[in-house]
Parts: sequence; C-alpha cells; structure tokens
Amino acid sequence: MPLGSLVRIALVQFTPQPAQVSQNLLIASALCGQKKADVWLFPHLFSIGADAAGVESFGRMAEEENGPTPSFLRKLAMEKKAYAIGSYLALNPAAPKLPFVRSVAYNSDGIRVASYDQIHLSSITGESTHLSAGERLPFFDCLTFRSAMFSSYDLRFPELAREFGLSWGFFLFVQGAFRQDEIHQWDALLQARAAENQMFVIGCNFSHSPDSAEENPFGGHSAVYDPAGKKQHQAGTNDQVLILDIDPFQVEWNRNRHQHLTDSKMKLAHRFVFESEEDPDK
Repeated sequence: MPLGSLVRIALVQFTPQPAQVSQNLLIASALCGQKKADVWLFPHLFSIGADAAGVESFGRMAEEENGPTPSFLRKLAMEKKAYAIGSYLALNPAAPKLPFVRSVAYNSDGIRVASYDQIHLSSITGESTHLSAGERLPFFDCLTFRSAMFSSYDLRFPELAREFGLSWGFFLFVQGAFRQDEIHQWDALLQARAAENQMFVIGCNFSHSPDSAEENPFGGHSAVYDPAGKKQHQAGTNDQVLILDIDPFQVEWNRNRHQHLTDSKMKLAHRFVFESEEDPDK
C-alpha cells in the first residue's frame, strides 16, 4: 500500500431482530447499499442479535462454513472489492451442542483470510456452559497491515490486546454487543486498548430503536480510536453505516515518537498465530 494512503472503514450499526437470521442479513445488506469502503465491520453475532436469542438456543443456531452468515460476508467482500468482518455461531463437530462464536474475515476475492473462535466466555450469562472456547487469536494482513478481530467480551481483557500490540498489530477490529447501561465502559475500553497499545481500535456495536420496549437496549456508539487514544469519530444510537478514512501510518509515527510498547517488560504468551489465505469452500 503506498505511503500516505488512507483506509476507508465502514461500521454497520443496526438494531437486530432476535434470532431472525434472514431478516438481519437483509437489514445489513440494505444499509450497505451502494456505499464504498475498504473494510466492512459488523457487530457481535450480527445475524442473530448477539444474546437476544438466549444462550441456551445457541446449539440449535450453529451454522456450517457455507451457512447464511459466512456466505453473506463472503459475497459482500467480493461485491464491494473489500474486506468483510463478522461473526456467527459455528458448528463444533467435537461437541455439536456447544458451538464456537467464530469471527471471520474475507478479502476482496472472497477468500477467508482469518478465522477466530472467541477465547473469553462469560460465565454470568451462561456462555461458558453453552459455548466452546477458542485458544488462539489469529492475526492477518488487512491491506498489508497486521490486524486481529475481537469478540465483544474479549474487549474486557487487556492482556489479549496487549499481546497483539506487542506483536506490532495495527488494526484491532472489535465486534460489540454492549447495552445501554454499560455503554460508558464500551467507550472507555475502546479508548484504553488503543492508547495503551498504540494502534487503531475499531469497534462496531448494535444500535437501538427509539421505539424499543427493552428496558436495557443496545447502546450504539460504534467508533474508531487512533493510536494516541483519540476518538476519530463516533456514531450515535441509531441505525447507520459510519464511514471514515484513517491513516494506518499513524501507528508507526506514534510508536516511533512514544516508546511505550518498546519499554514494556511483558513477555508474549504465544497465543498468536498468523493465518495464511485459505478458501474453506474449496
């Protein structure tokens, strides 16, 4: 990528319909419309509405590799000539009733360049009982820049983001499912992960409808924070596609000026693996 080139990011923030995969994919597709971007990011389990369906039903909602959600992302990536990043409940052959929360990234050729099974599972919501946990966070090249994907709950564990920062990560894509009563934490955690690791942190959360009858709806606030921890732009709470341009070379500039990562005494736990390009449909 030429020096000084900007990367256009699109954050697709919308209100999910609980467990309505086809309907949610139609909503996401309509929001994308004819808009253009280099990277498209969706909220956590965007096709089922995150936890809106109830974790006890997750086993029945697991998809194969060519299921509707990964197929949607693959098609979008090829149509937009861009990267598409999202997550779904992936069938676990070893434990069919305990699927993975799987994040996937497709490039403009429709090739899956990374697949990540969520490491951290919430015990209080029952995820640790009804889901299988992953073990490694893969990184991949997004327009030549080292990138990784986080599921919503991963954002609460700074050691995982720190390892990615120490691996000279540039872009951390976060798929959010934060509700209104914790939206202040979403804002704070995105900013902290960016500032302490001197990298771009890009978070996409669900919106909520003003007509929602939920007592605690999702909170919106999809945003991009730069390597200095400054908020580049942030969405409100309504349905929208937040599109903005970022300069990836700010990462190197910031790290050369402030040696926070270089001065770190933390040792890597080797939970990272580089994923080469692969096509799961071949």
